[in-house]
Amino acid sequence: MFTHSMRRATTTTVALAMITGALVAFPSDARASAATTTAVAAATASVDTAAEFATLREKYAAMLTGGATFDTTDPDISARIAAITTSGQQSWNTMKKNADRNRLWDDSPLGNDSAGVTRTYEHLRSMALAYATDGSTWEGNAQLKADLVDGLDWMNTNAYYAQGPSYQNWWHWQIGAPLALNDIVALVYDDLTSTQISNYMAAVSFYQPSVTMTGANRLWESQVIAISGIIAQDATRVAAGRDGLSALFPYVASGDGFTRDGSFVQHNFYAYNGGYGTSLLSGIADLLYLLNGSTWDVTDPQRSNVSEWIYNSFEPFLFQGNLMDMVRGREISRYGVQDDDAAVPVMASIIRLSQVSPASDAAAFKSMIKAWLAVDADKTFLSQVSVDLIVSAKAIQNDSSVVPRDELVFNRQFTGMDRTVHARPGYRFGISMASSRIAAFESINAENAKGWHTGDGMTSLYNNDLSQYHDDFWPTVDNYRLPGTTVLKNTPQKASTRTDRSWVGGASILGQYGVTGMDLHTIDRTLEAKKSWFMFDDEIVALGAGVTSTDGIDTETIVENRKLNAAGDNALTVDGATEPATLGWSDSLTGVDRVHLAGSVAGSDIGYYFPGGATVNGLREQRTGNWKQLNSSSQWGNSTPITRNYLSLALDHGTNPTDGAYSYVLLPNKTSAQVDAYASNPDISILENSTSAQAVRENGLNVTGINFWKDEVTTAGGVTSDRKASVMVSKSAGTLDVSVADPTQKNVGQIYLSLDTPATGLISNDPEVTVLQYTPTVTLKVNVNKAGGKDFHVALSLDGTQQANPAPIAIPNTYEAETLPVNAMTKGVSVANDANASGGKRVQIQNSVVGDYIEYSLDVPQAGTYDVVARAFKASNNGIYQLAVDGTNVASPQDFFWNTNVAQRDQTFGSYTFTKPGSYLLRLTATGKNASASGMKLVLDYLKLVPTAGG
Repeated sequence: MFTHSMRRATTTTVALAMITGALVAFPSDARASAATTTAVAAATASVDTAAEFATLREKYAAMLTGGATFDTTDPDISARIAAITTSGQQSWNTMKKNADRNRLWDDSPLGNDSAGVTRTYEHLRSMALAYATDGSTWEGNAQLKADLVDGLDWMNTNAYYAQGPSYQNWWHWQIGAPLALNDIVALVYDDLTSTQISNYMAAVSFYQPSVTMTGANRLWESQVIAISGIIAQDATRVAAGRDGLSALFPYVASGDGFTRDGSFVQHNFYAYNGGYGTSLLSGIADLLYLLNGSTWDVTDPQRSNVSEWIYNSFEPFLFQGNLMDMVRGREISRYGVQDDDAAVPVMASIIRLSQVSPASDAAAFKSMIKAWLAVDADKTFLSQVSVDLIVSAKAIQNDSSVVPRDELVFNRQFTGMDRTVHARPGYRFGISMASSRIAAFESINAENAKGWHTGDGMTSLYNNDLSQYHDDFWPTVDNYRLPGTTVLKNTPQKASTRTDRSWVGGASILGQYGVTGMDLHTIDRTLEAKKSWFMFDDEIVALGAGVTSTDGIDTETIVENRKLNAAGDNALTVDGATEPATLGWSDSLTGVDRVHLAGSVAGSDIGYYFPGGATVNGLREQRTGNWKQLNSSSQWGNSTPITRNYLSLALDHGTNPTDGAYSYVLLPNKTSAQVDAYASNPDISILENSTSAQAVRENGLNVTGINFWKDEVTTAGGVTSDRKASVMVSKSAGTLDVSVADPTQKNVGQIYLSLDTPATGLISNDPEVTVLQYTPTVTLKVNVNKAGGKDFHVALSLDGTQQANPAPIAIPNTYEAETLPVNAMTKGVSVANDANASGGKRVQIQNSVVGDYIEYSLDVPQAGTYDVVARAFKASNNGIYQLAVDGTNVASPQDFFWNTNVAQRDQTFGSYTFTKPGSYLLRLTATGKNASASGMKLVLDYLKLVPTAGG
């Protein structure tokens, strides 16, 4: 979080729905696709349930106000109460009270602006909170109550009522307004008549009748329905809201939601842990807490996934209480909600979950909170949440049995959203990328207008300079020149678009070190490059190869673009010499070996080492911008000019470069003397930097990372791979660890690897890894089909008794068509049970025109020459097919139509020499049909490889 944030947004500009103090930013997007509908029917409460409803309603009100048992003299609580009072008074003072009014506030017009409905209820909510909070100047004030209730009645008569109108954005009618209205009624329930309560809740039920959507929108629907059900004493509605959560708990394999690797995607293509994911977490945590122990307790067994989300989807992105911008999507452009503010609802949710989770999780969550609060110097968290959460947070702070969590050490590849995070004591490093799966940046609803290069390999380095990214970084940084990116100078990029390259991802090893790569191809341009990052203990190596463009624009790689102190005079030392500290300085520095940039606070220095020397363009500049240039929406724009100072370092590739390259090493938190010492005796060796492979070894750790860029046999760093892959190898005392991933997420077969070292035996392995040979060199195959970029691991012994090599894997008797991985196809396939088929099933390939094809991946564990045989079923619409292996046609096309009574027959396509063990792509392409056939389909049982004579 957590130094002073220069700007804080007000209630009306930041949050149109504020649940228990956690800020919930409305999305203003199109309605999500329909999901399972949780229907609601009216119900009447019994005497017993009426008492339980009252208990739940009072519990919810206490979540908003803190109840009446807290210490109003506590300085943090009194400050929060003062803020609540001021906000409520401001709304009260500006409220229109004349009889002929057509709106209640000038900033909330009605009739054509749907946001005005939500803003109106937010104003009324501020008044209700000031009225109901113990210690507020306006607590119980009769005139405030009268004006508040008058406003509620006016809205229920003129704007928001059962069978009423709706216009513009659906979100305000179905989510924004009813969330706030529920809060208001819960806060002043005892001051309303039963008729008023009934009318207000009838409006909520009309606009939000059932749970139908997905993602965060579904969560908000569930909140609206469950809480309005509590207020209206409608058991069925409470149950429907609770049950609406069940569709949110499961992990997803693709599309919107949480994935098992910790990613959260919204709108299909965008990393949003810190945006929609946070909203989802906040609402679920509140409902789990609210309904805990009641008749409507959430008992879905998959609710345990919520605790896993904390460890996997949120904790990795929270550095000392700042939520990394790389997972906040377009919300980075919102004035007043910077990375420290964005962390608040996540922390609030973790506190809520600590109160309803199993003991081990509760202890871990409290430990996280205590560590983050300890570095919250400006009390960002305590100044924004509800009094109830302040009380809970301070209880954790004062509990001596809660030990603050230590700094994290990890390397994580978030392959579901093309993000990588590397954590070491004192710093957190992130890489934000784009691919054919994940878009570079989202820009909709007039938001994130300059997000151009945030997904082009931007690197983020968080250290003790905690204000680096939340002290107005985004409106003042040069958005054309973000750290880590290779870009065309002063050239924007098309929004909301994916690239045409799938090679994005990496592998981690020992949980601590990692390699990540990105096949860069700028959207609608020719610029391309192979970019890799190798993350070790105290250094991060960045390599680039194949930097090529014909766009006619100067191309550069941005090593750094760091925000400086207020004077802009952070010391810059190049090869031991101090460069000018005056703003406006620039220079092209030749033969640079090392650079040191002094941090703005202790523990934030950064070093840069350039293996072999480099020409580095340095620039120290003062920049002025404003938030409205990024976000011109009425909710989040602000045109106040802001000035900040920056130091950038760049490597120029020239105009229309061909096969350009770069290399540099980031040295976080190293002093100038430490950078000098490192450069004189670097710990790393660059083993290869080409468009075939990039490889680096950390000599002290004896850890090597390699990115293989091609589907061909390639050797680098002592490893040979036959496919595109990310590989890490670690040699320690007696142990060889290997990690392998398919970053393309397209390989439906195997990766075959050989290492230039022997091993004595197997210690452990993931099931997907098969050891083919220990000696004289280690040989492995790794099944990456449907792995989604996940890395797989094997540990081998380097000492002890030599184990015999495993027996060679024989060619399968048959490759059953129904189980063969499909790499690509133009039409579909259907699988049917058939007792006459060898595996009990047959496959019909639904090709219909010449050129239609299906391509299978065959694992061929033994090299040799084989006849490729297909067993087919008789069908009147079987066509003529040409076989190709890895793009090479085999013999001539084969006609699979026959007139005899034979139900099945084997047909030989021809012979092919498989030169090595590996995965091969076998494509069957329709080339025509027999004159007697009625189509070009193919009913297939299996494929078979038969050794040829002498093969």
